[in-house]
Amino acid sequence: MKAICVSATAPPPRCRIRRRYRYRLQPGAAQPITPVTDLSREGPNLSLAAMLAVLAAVANATQAVISKTLTTRLPARQLIGVLYVFNALVVLPAVPFVAWRWSPTIVALHLVSVGLMAITAIAVWDMLFAGAASAATTASALSPIPATIGAALLVPGTFRPVQAVAAVLVTVAVLTALTGAFEGFSRRGTWLRVVGAASGNGFLTVVTRLLGDQGVGVIETYFVRTALAALLFLALSPPRDIPRSAAPRLFGRALVVTAYFMLLILAAQQGSPVVAQTCLAATPLLV
Repeated sequence: MKAICVSATAPPPRCRIRRRYRYRLQPGAAQPITPVTDLSREGPNLSLAAMLAVLAAVANATQAVISKTLTTRLPARQLIGVLYVFNALVVLPAVPFVAWRWSPTIVALHLVSVGLMAITAIAVWDMLFAGAASAATTASALSPIPATIGAALLVPGTFRPVQAVAAVLVTVAVLTALTGAFEGFSRRGTWLRVVGAASGNGFLTVVTRLLGDQGVGVIETYFVRTALAALLFLALSPPRDIPRSAAPRLFGRALVVTAYFMLLILAAQQGSPVVAQTCLAATPLLV
C-alpha cells in the first residue's frame, strides 16, 4: 500500500521528499544562477582576435611593399579603383553561398565603411606616391588610438580600460622604434594625411565590429564595401593610364590584401576591435 501523508508534525521521509521537490518547482524558489558565459568566452575570443590580427599584420606588411613598387610605375589615384575591383573579384565566387542580411542599420554601416575606406585609401596612396613611406608607416602605428575612442563610444561592451593602456603603450613603443619616420613631416598636408589614414583604419575596424553585431558575415562585410568603393573610385579616377599588362601583378596584390582584410574582419568580429588594431600596429616593424 502507498504511504499517505496525514501528519502535519512528523511527515514520513517520502512526504518530506515530495514537499521539497514541489518547493523547488515553485517560481522564485530556486537559487539564482550566476552567469559565467561572458567570462569564459572573453579570454579565448581576445586571444583569437590577437592571433588573427598578428597574421593580418604580416599580410599588411607584405601588401605595403607591393603597393610601394606599384606607385613607382603607375598613377596612384587611378590604381585605387582597379585594385578594389580585383579585391572584390577574389571573394566573388563565395558570394552566392553565404547568408546575407539587410536592414537600414546595416546599409548605413556599409556606407560609413565605404566613406572610411575612401579617406584611408586617398591618404595612404597619396603618401606612397609622394615617397612618404615613413608617413604611411606612422599612420599604421597611430591607428589604435582612434580605434580605442571608437570602441569606447560605439561598442562599450567590448572595451576594457586596460585595452586603452595597451593601445597607448604599443603606439608609443612602435613610434619610438621608428624615429626616422618623422623626417618628412615638415608639411601640414603630410600630417593631415597621417591623421586621416590612422583615423580611417581605426574607425573602420570599429564599424566592422558593429556589422558583426548585426549578424553580417565576413564575406558580405568585405565584398559590399569593396565593390562600392571600387565603383566610387572608378568614377572619381578612371584608370586611363593603367595598362592591361599590369593585371597579373594587381591581382597578386589583391590576394594578399584580401587575406589581410579577412583576417582583420574576423579579429574585430570575434574579439575586440581595440585588440585587433593594437596588434596590427606592429605592421611597421615588419616592413
